[in-house]
Amino acid sequence: MRQLSICILITFIAATSWCRTVKVHAFFWSEKIEAQVAMRAGLEQQFQQFNASSSDLKFEITPYIAGDGREGVLNQIKQLEEALPTKPDAIIIQPPDLSTASKALQEANAADIPVFSFDQYILLGNLTSYVTSDNYQAGWDNGIYIDSLIPKDQEIKIILVEYLRVSAVINRVDGFFDALRSKRRQFKVVKRYEGITPESGVEIANSILKDYPRKKSVDVIFTVNDGAGLTISNILWEKGRKEILHATVDGDPKAVENIRNKKLTVINSSQYCAEIGRETARQVINHFEKKSVSAQVLIPTYPVTKRSLEGFKGWLGTPSESPHTAEFKIPQRSPTSPSKQDAKSKSQIRIGVTPTCPYLCEKGPNSWGGYLSDILSAVAKSGNFKIQIVGLSNAELPKALLANQVDYIILPSHLVRYQPEYQTVGPKLGVTFTGALFTPGVRMRVVDKESLRDMRIAFAQLGQESELKLDPDEFRKSIKIEGSDVADRMIKTIGERRVDLALGDYNVLRYTMLRRQHMNLELQPTSLTGFNSLSLVELPGNKSSVALPEYLIEWMAAARANGQMNRILRKYNLLDWKYYR
Repeated sequence: MRQLSICILITFIAATSWCRTVKVHAFFWSEKIEAQVAMRAGLEQQFQQFNASSSDLKFEITPYIAGDGREGVLNQIKQLEEALPTKPDAIIIQPPDLSTASKALQEANAADIPVFSFDQYILLGNLTSYVTSDNYQAGWDNGIYIDSLIPKDQEIKIILVEYLRVSAVINRVDGFFDALRSKRRQFKVVKRYEGITPESGVEIANSILKDYPRKKSVDVIFTVNDGAGLTISNILWEKGRKEILHATVDGDPKAVENIRNKKLTVINSSQYCAEIGRETARQVINHFEKKSVSAQVLIPTYPVTKRSLEGFKGWLGTPSESPHTAEFKIPQRSPTSPSKQDAKSKSQIRIGVTPTCPYLCEKGPNSWGGYLSDILSAVAKSGNFKIQIVGLSNAELPKALLANQVDYIILPSHLVRYQPEYQTVGPKLGVTFTGALFTPGVRMRVVDKESLRDMRIAFAQLGQESELKLDPDEFRKSIKIEGSDVADRMIKTIGERRVDLALGDYNVLRYTMLRRQHMNLELQPTSLTGFNSLSLVELPGNKSSVALPEYLIEWMAAARANGQMNRILRKYNLLDWKYYR
């Protein structure tokens, strides 16, 4: 009898010892934006299905809801700060912008906690997996369809409703305008508004009616999501502005009905929201089952138009192709073989860049350093051609390209994004944003200008960042620093305790801290000025002797695989931007 009891005990231990509970903390953003609610539903559904079918592995999900607006941003930071010390087995994050969860991501990396992000990317850390829609394709679909509806000789007057703090939105905007440029369309962005929630949509719609009361003063409104877009289109329709074409992204069922009923909206590039959640859960499950995990997963979108309505399965469906998908295909620029020519008569191209370390560092007459110079030199060597770098200010670069003084320029996307004359090509060459520099130990949460109240601030228009405005009348304790050595001076003002915080280009500050051995200061990314990709730009129909975009595509793929890219960036204390499209 005793022997039988021992056997039963051993059998029980054997049966139960293999069952492991994985504690996952999941941080969601909004419970008002319906697309995001569907993403959460898909994620939880996938975990529930797995738990019901698995006997040796169970997932226990602890959900957190940040909420909307600045309070939601601050709330998610607080939630992450409180959750990390409990050391969950994994973290899932849907961040409200690119920078909010950056510090938490780095702390999780240090604690060996795997982090899975969905919907939005997180800067400056290592994600185990990142799942999102193919947002560039979504924007592209909108642009291609709008082109098909407006006479070719008509300049398109566009209102843009954006929110350039998140990677998904930036990709949608870039895709939209790149599509119009690919069709050689003339367009003009008459006004840009910021907003993605239904509440902001009410305010924006009223502003549009006030700013553009005359019919046909606007041809197209492109909204980057249905959170604001649905509200805007409904209000404008009710106010009789039925001549406007509305293009949008998300696939809200009510917005799709507007297409069916021909109420302003003509295209809605829909996300498969639940699939984003399901795929995120699959990646988490794969990680703990020791299976293959994808570093990045792009979920296709579906261009809903009056012709493709019937094939659309909705947010909860699984991805399928529209019967008109071929019309929206993005032309692929494939790498070209190096030209066969005598090495003594290599082709030479001129590339305009603004000299600001660590992007481009002026070492002497026609002598350059910086990571862009290092990359371009390596590409030129691999392609058997020569480059001439022309140092010009950001304001001068577009003019030099138009005047044929250079063959290509490299500059922040926002400087040419809304202009039809220029074409962004090839891979992105960096990402720029504002960094906040301060003394370690200070509790700092810089999410917007309101965060800066009552602080002593040093700020500058450093390097490649988009414009940072701190009105001296509004921020009386602020100091604007100008000149070529602004980063050094900003670091000095912090060290001398003359200011509480310094704001400037994150990459410039990070590089300068390493060079000056000021690693005792803390530097955090912020969303104060949005985010910009550093882009290679050419004129449509460029007939340069060297197809630089193709060479860059080929070289960067190889350099990321063999480690050369990381070796170059480490020299300048920088991290790769490979998932920031």
